[in-house]
Amino acid sequence: MAAVAAAAVPVLAGAPAANAATTAYPTTYFSVQSGDSWYAGQITWYNRSVSLNGDLNAYGCKRAYGIAWAGTTPLDERSTSTHCDNYTDQNISLAANVPGGADHVRINLTDANGKVLAYRYYYRP
Repeated sequence: MAAVAAAAVPVLAGAPAANAATTAYPTTYFSVQSGDSWYAGQITWYNRSVSLNGDLNAYGCKRAYGIAWAGTTPLDERSTSTHCDNYTDQNISLAANVPGGADHVRINLTDANGKVLAYRYYYRP
């Protein structure tokens, strides 16, 4: 009789699946309006940046600005391009490269010449 050796087949067991608990970043609704023009949407507060995702409704020529702050220190300022008599999706990404990120933002709505028509402050929840 021929001897039959059982081949050992290793079973590779991976590490147990980690519970991929993703923590949602905090969000805040925003709206800045002047007359019939407005910029409104959602702020997402990341650890080292802030994202303004919104819609710009421009009667005449308008532009939206976002400024990220940590306390009394401005961290970053950016704007959309100027839009005239239209409705468009406009997103602004702001750097906040400090421990804890930005604690508040200022959102401006300006005319084509940069004159601030309306602004509001929003604070990290």
